[in-house]
Amino acid sequence: MRVLRLGVCVLVVGAAVSVLAACSDEDPSDPAQPTSAATFTAPSPGVTTASSAPTASGTASPTSSDQPVPKVGRSGPPSSPTVSAMPARVDGTVRYSDGLSLKVVSVDFAKETKKGPGSFPGREYAVLTLKVVNRSDRDLSMDTVVVTVLDKSDQPVAPVYTDEAEVSDFAGVLKAGKTVSAPYAFAVPASRSKVTVVVDFDGAHTSAVFRGKLT
Repeated sequence: MRVLRLGVCVLVVGAAVSVLAACSDEDPSDPAQPTSAATFTAPSPGVTTASSAPTASGTASPTSSDQPVPKVGRSGPPSSPTVSAMPARVDGTVRYSDGLSLKVVSVDFAKETKKGPGSFPGREYAVLTLKVVNRSDRDLSMDTVVVTVLDKSDQPVAPVYTDEAEVSDFAGVLKAGKTVSAPYAFAVPASRSKVTVVVDFDGAHTSAVFRGKLT
């Protein structure tokens, strides 16, 4: 009986050693080997992050390549955009899930003729009239709107402020349910008018982006 008990113990110990040996053969760096489950922390209820914010069409949020110009630094505590929209063609509309939308309603080409400080007689430019429609349930400040135009090489195009362009910035407060338009001019000749238009109007929304040829 003593021999039998010893044999059982040897078998048990041998099995344990086999299991330990099998475990020690696993290479933690081998991607084929199983790893421990990743830890997931659920977001706080009622909080929408910029990367998961829905769009009106139900598509995924814009990637970094869809936001070619860094957001403008604004006063107050830093915040990340929580409402996003995918880029549109220049003749299309950028629509946000909260009811806000932007559109380039007209493009007019001209040439500078006046002389004086800051003027470049003979320089061609394009005047883009932008329209913002606020169908959300909140008022929107337009005082910090920044419009940027990039050429086909993603280089910034100089804005044009000559009096003959008759431009004006967005300003004031756009009430819920209201619409506002403003003309902006940039040194874009008609022959090279394939551009990217970026409209950054507040810290809560990703920038509206339009791409294509100005016509």
